[in-house]
Amino acid sequence: MATQLQAHWRAHAPWHAFLQQAGTTLPRFQQTDLAFLLPPRQRTKARYMALDDHVGWARHLLDYHDRGDFSLIGRACVFSADAWARLCAVQGKRRVAPLRVLIGQRYDTRAALCAALCAHGARALDDLDDAFWRLADRGYARFLEAFDWVLAYRQHLPEWTQTMAVAKTVQSVLKTHGLSRTIPAAVRAELIAHAPLAAPVADFRARLLEHVDREAAKLPEGVTWLASSDIIESVFGHYKSFAARSPLKEVGRLVLLIPAFLSDLSAPVIHDALASVRTLDVEQWVEQQLGTSMLARRRRALRVCEKPLFSPASQKIAIDKSGTYGDGFFRLPVFSQPLRPDIKTA
Repeated sequence: MATQLQAHWRAHAPWHAFLQQAGTTLPRFQQTDLAFLLPPRQRTKARYMALDDHVGWARHLLDYHDRGDFSLIGRACVFSADAWARLCAVQGKRRVAPLRVLIGQRYDTRAALCAALCAHGARALDDLDDAFWRLADRGYARFLEAFDWVLAYRQHLPEWTQTMAVAKTVQSVLKTHGLSRTIPAAVRAELIAHAPLAAPVADFRARLLEHVDREAAKLPEGVTWLASSDIIESVFGHYKSFAARSPLKEVGRLVLLIPAFLSDLSAPVIHDALASVRTLDVEQWVEQQLGTSMLARRRRALRVCEKPLFSPASQKIAIDKSGTYGDGFFRLPVFSQPLRPDIKTA
């Protein structure tokens, strides 16, 4: 599926520009007050297997923009002189002259600012355009610093969303039912729900169905094959979470857990297993098939030696002519007179 998406968007310049700008925005604003709105990080490998995250992020960001509430950014609305001048240009100076006293006032939300304008005689607040809010809503102005570029892709998002929906539908059917001679008809039945499609998406759908038809025709009648490696990847991922508890990473006796991941462990199944398989049988199987574990061999090889490196009998201590004694490593002076007068030598 990733290969099909990559081929579909290889020559689509808006898509590549979108990904490039998303990748530039992330490091620029990740340590700022806009970090909670940033796009997901792009994969360095298998990038086309997670593109739906970026399309979904863009759609949700535009929904956030259209709601017009930017209070979560934490910057208040301010009825500035520029905002007042904008109202004068749109509605006439005589109509908005009473609002001059509000210049410089701060409000937590747009609704609070509109309420204050109404209280001072403002009318036709539904006509407040985007240019006015760029001047009066500091949260909105801050939002546009990072995400103004996303607005230019609004016209492309419906097509991208349809493309990802078609790809996900085909992928879901293949993962659930596998690949067989009858699967193309099942895929076509599921794709009916996405009609009508934009022209580029319809072409993408046709190429996908052609590929599914070609692969299904290679199989014998009545045979179903796995169409995805998700199952085996999930099994080994689950196994690795258990094997991580081991001091050394190896495929050991915990490999016997893999059948348990794929079974319905009901009470009767567990009872039959305990009644029919002895612990001794498991130990013998491990010894025959796996042998001694890496940890056991490591302990035997690197165990602490019980014998001392130097035995007391080998340490000959003698006094030499210099008046010192030692064992070859340390030499200490021998005093012929006591260090303290009150202590007599033997």
